[in-house]
Amino acid sequence: MIATLLALPLILPAANPAPVLVPPPAAPAGSLREPSIPQDDPATPPIQELDEENFLLTFASGGKDKDEGMTLENFVQTCQTVTGITFTYDTETQGYLTNAKVLLIGSKIVPKKDFYNFFQILLVINNFVCTQVGPDPISVIEITSLETGARSTIKSASTYVDPEDLHEYENQPATLITSVIHLPNTDIRQVTTSLRQMFPDPNTQSMLPAGNTNSVVLMGFGSNVVSLARMLTIVDNASKVDPIVPQFEVIPLEYAAADEIASTIEELLEASRRAATSNARGQQPAQGATGQLQRGQTEAKIMVNPRTNSLLVMAMPEDMPSIKDLIARLDVDIVERERTYHVYPLENVSALETAETLNKFLQDAARMDQARGAQNQNQNRGGSGGAEFVVVEDVQTNSLLIAASRSRYEELVTLVNRLDQRQDQVLIETALIELSGRDILNIGVELGLADIPGVGESGGFGLTNFGLSTLADTDNDGIPDTKVPNSVNGITAGILDGDDFSMPVLLNLLEEKRNSNVLNVPSVLVNNNGNATVTTLDEQPTTTITASGGIGGQTQENFADYESAGITMQISPSISASRYLRLGISLQVSTFIGAVGGPVPPARVTRTIETSVNVPDGDTMVIGGIIVDNTNVTETQVPFLGDLPIIGRLFENKASTVDRTALYFFVTPHILKDVAFADLAEISYRKKLEAANTIGFERLRQIDPHFGPDGNDLDLSGFDVPLYSAPIRGVEVAPAEIGLDPERARELLEQGSKNTEGEDAGVDGSGDGAKDNG
Repeated sequence: MIATLLALPLILPAANPAPVLVPPPAAPAGSLREPSIPQDDPATPPIQELDEENFLLTFASGGKDKDEGMTLENFVQTCQTVTGITFTYDTETQGYLTNAKVLLIGSKIVPKKDFYNFFQILLVINNFVCTQVGPDPISVIEITSLETGARSTIKSASTYVDPEDLHEYENQPATLITSVIHLPNTDIRQVTTSLRQMFPDPNTQSMLPAGNTNSVVLMGFGSNVVSLARMLTIVDNASKVDPIVPQFEVIPLEYAAADEIASTIEELLEASRRAATSNARGQQPAQGATGQLQRGQTEAKIMVNPRTNSLLVMAMPEDMPSIKDLIARLDVDIVERERTYHVYPLENVSALETAETLNKFLQDAARMDQARGAQNQNQNRGGSGGAEFVVVEDVQTNSLLIAASRSRYEELVTLVNRLDQRQDQVLIETALIELSGRDILNIGVELGLADIPGVGESGGFGLTNFGLSTLADTDNDGIPDTKVPNSVNGITAGILDGDDFSMPVLLNLLEEKRNSNVLNVPSVLVNNNGNATVTTLDEQPTTTITASGGIGGQTQENFADYESAGITMQISPSISASRYLRLGISLQVSTFIGAVGGPVPPARVTRTIETSVNVPDGDTMVIGGIIVDNTNVTETQVPFLGDLPIIGRLFENKASTVDRTALYFFVTPHILKDVAFADLAEISYRKKLEAANTIGFERLRQIDPHFGPDGNDLDLSGFDVPLYSAPIRGVEVAPAEIGLDPERARELLEQGSKNTEGEDAGVDGSGDGAKDNG
């Protein structure tokens, strides 16, 4: 037997409307089971009519009387008699109804109109549920025990109730119903997830979202469903936010330019929105149908009407006053009217190059802004964008002509100031050292023997020829009879024989040694990241020979062009942040080989170096070099005879040539960074002293009239020191840091001058004596 006293799960409202089920007419005999009132008449009836409106209920209170109380099956029959509602139940449920007793401590007065509601309270306490089967007026209330297997399928038998009729079921805790509640201001999925723990038994109670309609399906006992629906309605009403309609204003401007103020205000509003977003981070806005226009979520929009110099403002009501106040603060008169055209003089860079750089950079930046949507913003502002600047160079004055608005001009001036910086200069001293030598040794012997025959006789001859001589016929008999030495360098000697052969033996000896030491020291001063070229060339003229015609075959020699040889150096320095230099160097060294003459220029040797190096400031570093050592030996001899020991030297000509060349290229860079050019003046002064020692002071004064002493002054050139000394940056101390400002220095000088005058007066006797200045 199940007998449990439980409190209701939800607080029931005070209102007590009549039961929704209209009592059906009396069922005819033989219909579905009709419980009858039990016939036993106990001494104290459990149900007594107290008056016309109330019943007095007295049931067994437990203990020894619990087995004598009214069963739930009898109580169901009594309820049917009192209310006229037809009940039914299956056999399994009947067993539970028969075994369950109605237990109530004390008496209970129940209004007659609420008897069916009280009946349901006792049923739900004992785990029974009521479901309506069939439509009115032929419906039957089926009672089912939740202890049976029907518990898992009982929810399919729940009765659908319209939301407007839910109040009729607020006092029916055992009736299983289903209804749909619309919550327009609530996130349904979030609510169903968070309230799911309130439904421990999904077979009798559940809450599910109804698709994307912002509605929820509630299924459960009548009292619970009504209470939950009211709670959800209260939460939904609390989440409701009335939509706020943005305002539109046309604000004319009197002094300021509309396009400039529009961009400024939009930047401020964007910063304000970012700050508000960061403060409200973590709060999730309503989704779906609840995503209405809410306070602080609408972006203010500002457009420009250039025709009237006005601002078209769309903003929320709470933002409009602050925007109008900001516009009023910006739209003020200034003493100096804004200028659109400006002339900006440059001090350190070329106006032509700067204008090209600015135009290219700003045009590329504008294209990048358009890619980010800046072009659409300009169109929304009434077409105030477009060509916002014009930069043209004036080469004569080295100035920039700029046409731009005030804000754009300030941006351009910032860029120009960063570009118009005096670059440090670099004095690059290079040294090209070339050491060359040539050793030549020629030893040659020519032999010649001849037997000059007479008339009718025969003779013979033999000779060697290594280019030292030529054969000649002196008696015009058709037979060479003498050797004539060629014009060759060195010593040429021989033996003369007047009978048979004029010069049977001819000897030539030549030894030549050439040594040269060439030092080229070109130097050049160039700006940082600039380019410099130093060229020193030896140009030799060339000619062309043309035939002028005529019988004698005359020719004419004319000037053609110059062939050049020398040194060409191109160098581009770049000062790094660590104060060393990156040098890009291109060096070409060419020299003529041999004498110059005739239409064909002499041979030329060219050597080239192209490199990029890092060198420290002030150090002499080698950056390239070439070493050449060539040995050539040429032997010309008579076969077999020239290989004989000792005497073989008479049948050969031997020439050896040894060429040696060593070429080194050194560079010494000096970074000149003093803003007053003191370091450049020091180096220039030293170079003037070197030049004066070479060409004399008089000739140097033609270049610098103020250099050196005059003719009547004592020549102290041997004691000359640099007039300037470049300060070491980074260790200087400003006078203000040691407490000596310019005013204080002037006061000390004046005080010292007065003290000196007082001492002089005391010595001359014109005063009372020397003053103690201590």
